[in-house]
Amino acid sequence: MSRTPSENAKLIPKDVNQDAAMRLIEAATQLFVEKGYRGVSIRAIATLANTNSALISYYFGDKEGLFTEVLKSVAAPLNAARMANFDKLEKENDLTVESLVHAWVAPMFLGASLSKQSPVAALSLSLNAEQGKLVEQLIVEIYDKVNERFLSLLETCLPDTSRATLVWRLYFLVGAVLTATRPRARSVKSLSRGLIESRDPMELIRQLVDFASAGFRAAEPRSPKVVKSRALRTL
Repeated sequence: MSRTPSENAKLIPKDVNQDAAMRLIEAATQLFVEKGYRGVSIRAIATLANTNSALISYYFGDKEGLFTEVLKSVAAPLNAARMANFDKLEKENDLTVESLVHAWVAPMFLGASLSKQSPVAALSLSLNAEQGKLVEQLIVEIYDKVNERFLSLLETCLPDTSRATLVWRLYFLVGAVLTATRPRARSVKSLSRGLIESRDPMELIRQLVDFASAGFRAAEPRSPKVVKSRALRTL
C-alpha cells in the first residue's frame, strides 16, 4: 500500500533534502501531463527532479502513489475554489442552477491558458485511458466531497429532479468540461466560420454554463415502462 509524503517524511532524517518530495511532485506533474501515466518512468522523474529515484519509494511507495499525490496537488486549488464559490452563493442567498453551475465550472478555466490543456484535465484523461481501477478510487477520494455539495445544492433548486438524474447530468458535465479544456482553435474557428474566438475563457464559461444549466433543468427522462404502456395504448 502506498504511503503518503507526510507518513514517509517521518522516516527521513531532517538533514536529507527537505524539498525532495515537492521537486518530485513538480517533475512528475510535468512529465505525466506531457506523456501520460504509462509514458513516464521513475528514472525520468528522478532525473528531472535532480534527486535519487529511491526517494520515490521512500516518499510515495511507488509510481502509482506519486501519481496520486500529483493529481491531489493539481486538484486541490480547483476544489478549494469551487467550495469557496459555493460558500459565497449560500452566504448571499444566490442559489440558482446557473450560479451553481458557474461556481463549479469557472475555476477550471479562469486564470488558465486555453492554448494548452489544463493539468487536471490532462491527468484525468490519462488516468481514464490507462488506469481504470485507479481512476475510480481517486475520483471518490479527490472529487466526491465537492461533487456531493454541488449535487445537494442543485437539489434545492431542482426538487422535482431525482438524485440519479442529477448524477447522470453531472457525469455528462464532467465530460463536456474535459473536452472544452482541450485546445481546438482550428476546428472551432473553421466550424464557426471564424465567428468564435476559442481563446476567450469568459465566452467559453458562459456557453458551457448555459448549455449545462439547460441540461440540468430538463425534465426527468420518461421511464421505459411508461413509454411502453403509452405506445400500447396507441395501437
